[in-house]
Amino acid sequence: MPSVSRAVVLSLALGTASAASAPSVDFGIKAKNVGKGFGTNSISADATVESQVSDNLSVGANVGSGDSPLKSVFAKISQKFNGGTAGADLTMGVGGDNSVSGDVSYTEGGNKWVAGVSSTSGVDTVKYTKSGAGFSFSPTFRLGDKNMDLQASADYSADTNVDVKVGHDGAGALKVKHRLDADTALTFKGTGTDVNAVSVEASRRLDADNTIKPKFDLGSKHLSVGWTRKVDAGRSVTLNVDPENSVGLDFEGAGDEDWKASVTTPWGDFKDADVSFGRKFNF
Repeated sequence: MPSVSRAVVLSLALGTASAASAPSVDFGIKAKNVGKGFGTNSISADATVESQVSDNLSVGANVGSGDSPLKSVFAKISQKFNGGTAGADLTMGVGGDNSVSGDVSYTEGGNKWVAGVSSTSGVDTVKYTKSGAGFSFSPTFRLGDKNMDLQASADYSADTNVDVKVGHDGAGALKVKHRLDADTALTFKGTGTDVNAVSVEASRRLDADNTIKPKFDLGSKHLSVGWTRKVDAGRSVTLNVDPENSVGLDFEGAGDEDWKASVTTPWGDFKDADVSFGRKFNF
């Protein structure tokens, strides 16, 4: 079975590549501690190359820096079936780990089933999602240890949404988002029953171009602030200030085919800044 699944993914990703349309390339470069110079240990690059073979099939490869640039190959398949849509997103490692893993799904109306599969262990998880107007219910069955995770989300009112997660180990998480008015929203997040594990984030739109997002952690009494400003052509710049740790600047393009960049540096030592940038090209 493992050899068969590996052969299927490899043949899809490589054997049909010659018939594929012009590929898209989504690449990114990261550099750590840029003020201390550039070296092989401080710079990394990765890219995803993908080609659309047909309306129902795309194939590609993930490449990156290192001794073995080719990291994995993948295939994405979708097909109408019995009133719904069946799909598979499978990846095969290249090099030391040649295992195949990914998701096999089926969607019909407000119902979706997703099986997490692997060539080494078979079916690992089965996730079912039922969604409708203002709610979703999603249990995940873990076949290996015969446990279950649960997530449920519902609109308590027109302005309030409640999201609850309960893990197989009993750990829980709660998120409540409440809109005060057209420009202001509050988000409460907590884990377990400890009030000190709660954080509160406010989002306030100042005008058409500026939004601020202060966040306060009740346990650590820690405050951080984000300020997003829209610039031209759908682009935006976000300044993230953590007074105790770091300051960062993120640039987001209008879409995947636009540049994106990020700079983060600790207070007091700007030579330790980390920089990343990238974009997607369609050929």
